[in-house]
Amino acid sequence: MNAGVMLRDFVAWGPDATGPTRAVALLRIGLATMAIVRFGAEVAPFAAETFSELLLGLVFFIFAIAALLGVRARLSIGLLGLTIFLLYGMRQAGLGTAGWNHHHVYLLGISCIFLMFTDCGRSYSFDRWTAIQSGNRILPEHGILWGQRLIALQMSALYFWTAVDKSDQAFISGQRLEQIFVWSYSGRTLEILLASPMLLALMSCAVLVVEYFLAYAILTRRHRATAIFIGLSMHSTFYLLLPVSTYSATMMLLYLALLDPQSVQKFTKRIQEP
Repeated sequence: MNAGVMLRDFVAWGPDATGPTRAVALLRIGLATMAIVRFGAEVAPFAAETFSELLLGLVFFIFAIAALLGVRARLSIGLLGLTIFLLYGMRQAGLGTAGWNHHHVYLLGISCIFLMFTDCGRSYSFDRWTAIQSGNRILPEHGILWGQRLIALQMSALYFWTAVDKSDQAFISGQRLEQIFVWSYSGRTLEILLASPMLLALMSCAVLVVEYFLAYAILTRRHRATAIFIGLSMHSTFYLLLPVSTYSATMMLLYLALLDPQSVQKFTKRIQEP
């Protein structure tokens, strides 16, 4: 295959990708909700100690609620992503609240920005409702999906580089997992998991293998269904066994970007229009 054909195929898969928009609309609603859950209590007006913090909180909620409702959907979800990155940058500079500069926050912010490169307002949005009410030409629930592809690539990169970070003796032997469990379980019922170094090593190796597999498999049509099942199972386990805040919930939400948009469209129509 020559370079020209490869480039054309990539453009068709990525920048020129189009399709039904209900999946990205659901993703928009989910990401806006996740942002409110993650930051709401920390940036709400009652938590503000300065006028600038009050202003930042108001800006955050305006963009988050607008994205949730689908008011100027593409613009509002993009501005929400930029606001999240502002929080991320503030913590990098020593301001804000501990945890704002975590890679979980980066993932949430970049996903919002990538979603701006989709027509996420053509379904389940105030934009669509007002167009219907005004009697204007109703845009079809079909549009640009480039951002959906970018989110999938971001997920693949995340799995790959987290697996690379774990590819050392300390993790494979179970020592790093043991430290996490000591912090999480000391004095609690699940402290029993610390009794078996062999179990910790097996769990560590399993996570490493799964993350390398997911980095590849979520991008391939052949293995995607298996990857989705394994990935959702892994993140559900993380959520139940570790204090991962909104990370696992965000990752499970982002699996919407891996689903076939046409299948999501058909499913939602079937349950909404029996």
